[in-house]
Amino acid sequence: MSFTKNQLLPGESIVLIAHQHALVLLKPILVNVVAAMVLVGISATLGISVVLNNYPFLLFYLVPLAYLCWEISVRKNREYVITNRRVVKQEGVVAVSSFDAPLDKINNVFHEQSALGRILGFGDVGLETASEQGTTQFRMIANPVAFKNCIVQQREAYRISSQVSGGSGREDIPRLLRDLAQLRDRNVITAEEFEVQKRRLLEKL
Repeated sequence: MSFTKNQLLPGESIVLIAHQHALVLLKPILVNVVAAMVLVGISATLGISVVLNNYPFLLFYLVPLAYLCWEISVRKNREYVITNRRVVKQEGVVAVSSFDAPLDKINNVFHEQSALGRILGFGDVGLETASEQGTTQFRMIANPVAFKNCIVQQREAYRISSQVSGGSGREDIPRLLRDLAQLRDRNVITAEEFEVQKRRLLEKL
């Protein structure tokens, strides 16, 4: 089950949906390659007609093939979603489980990449939250630096938006306008969102 728009809260929008790197499929792919090599070897020894007419031989290859299809489905349904309000970790093909981390509860964001991960573009991203869950990790994620930066940008945008909507003093308005302009220039918020937030601030003057 994929993360869908009906799972969004009022006023919430999806910013990024990420998946694990395709390298997580390496093991089931290797299993299928080995199974295919074994089947080819048996066919060369006994003859292709013998293999095709014996179900155990065919079943021998269907098992690793089913394993590969299952792992592809698992990867597809393991989604890491960033919205303008929270970070969601959702996974499961039949039974679905999810974890939500509100942006205002995220204290720290970090990423880890090995030398191979830097070459191939995968790594781990972790969140330290103020909730009981503590640290949550997103393992073997594709392009972890971009994922981490997106979380940081959305957290900053959420913080500024909360200040705009809250009881910020008149002396804070020039600073908040500058912060909003920087978010717009970095494409964290759209020009339309900037104008809406700007209008709210100017109404307080």
